[in-house]
Amino acid sequence: MTTSVIVPNYNGIKILRNCLVSLQEHDRKPDQIVVVDNGSSDGSVEIIRRDFPDVTLISLESNTGFTGANNAGITAASGDLLVLLNNDCIVEPGWLSNLEKRMDDPSVGAVTSSIRNISNVNTMDSAGGEIDWMGFSRDIGKGEPASRFTEQMDLAFPCGGAVMVRRAALPDPSRLFWDKLFIYQEDLDLGFELNRTGWRIVYEPAAVVRHMHSATTGRGSFFKEHLCIRNRILVLRKHLDRKTFTELAPVIRKWQNLWFIASVFRGRFTLAKAILKGTKDGFAMPVETFTAAIPAENVFTRFAVQNKTGHTKQTLYKKAEIIIRRGGQVIAAPSEKPSSAHR
Repeated sequence: MTTSVIVPNYNGIKILRNCLVSLQEHDRKPDQIVVVDNGSSDGSVEIIRRDFPDVTLISLESNTGFTGANNAGITAASGDLLVLLNNDCIVEPGWLSNLEKRMDDPSVGAVTSSIRNISNVNTMDSAGGEIDWMGFSRDIGKGEPASRFTEQMDLAFPCGGAVMVRRAALPDPSRLFWDKLFIYQEDLDLGFELNRTGWRIVYEPAAVVRHMHSATTGRGSFFKEHLCIRNRILVLRKHLDRKTFTELAPVIRKWQNLWFIASVFRGRFTLAKAILKGTKDGFAMPVETFTAAIPAENVFTRFAVQNKTGHTKQTLYKKAEIIIRRGGQVIAAPSEKPSSAHR
């Protein structure tokens, strides 16, 4: 099998250069490197053409987001295995070959890298993603010693910043991510799609990259917070059974209200505004549901983690868990027909 690495870029030539050099000097050079430029104005396109002539370059006229860039990249990628790599990542020796080894297992649809802090390779940035009963997603191991994450494990979703995906595992071969999301939570959505269609998502501790978080969008900006909040709700609406989400919606709204009040009280007004707009947009935007043999409720049951928080919020989490578990049981019930001995 051949491997294509897809690197999206938006006004990031300073960090992109280091990323591309690390790929070209890697001990297992990719069969193809695809850079998708999202309408940069910093000279990225000209510099890539001049300094990296072996790179397959797609130059888009406007910023289509992380989702749009990767979806454009798949059209130019020739590999059976597709690696999505942020432009602020630098790959470590053995990275690609260790990802490829995990794909020898035909049940694996995606392999997430061991993503380390750019300034300290011994500190984790992400070992993949986890989800709680309210639909909040987070990086596993962020800020913890890498020595705690030396074992392979199955995941709810990969970290989209450095993940290998089997092309044959994609439900829609023409896209990697859901365009509507633009950026953020797209890897959560991909995780639901792969898990619901029977593919495994695994963490490979020996595939190491170093990563600079939020190098393009900015940490804690209104733009980022709004899209994270909006997209979380959109992904839940897309994957949960309609009846399940209808029951869950009041619980989510109450949680969002408490979150808004707490943000105002703490003087985090940018976050408070993002909560209001993100919640409104998440519930209002049209969404087409994703149909698959495995219910999203079952993915929650398998992977959802408990969130340690105050009593009121813990009560809401418990309500969400009950609703989602009950939804999964109801969906599964029609196929569980009793045998004649029990009639």
